[in-house]
Amino acid sequence: MTRETIIQNITTNYGKYGITEETIIPLIDSGIEQGLSYDLIYLGLKMELCKLAGEEFYCTSDEMARAFGVSDDEMHRIIEESRQELLEAGENSDDYFREVQATRFMV
Repeated sequence: MTRETIIQNITTNYGKYGITEETIIPLIDSGIEQGLSYDLIYLGLKMELCKLAGEEFYCTSDEMARAFGVSDDEMHRIIEESRQELLEAGENSDDYFREVQATRFMV
């Protein structure tokens, strides 16, 4: 993920809510100053904008792995541990993690 990709994705998906480059550039810069990766900044922005737009926030385990700088296998392990902890606490882990079948196309 790059700065330009964040700007393009966020303005494309949330421009209808008045989100502009001028709105998000300072947020990206702040994240970089705090030592965050572009992937983590993007997911953070997306999560907050989903809340503001009344949308549900979704991301893939691959996106989470990149954002936190771990392997896909490690992220899957973390998710499974978290699901178990939620179940043990009496919560529905599906409220936090959903397994879906992915379809990929190659051209």
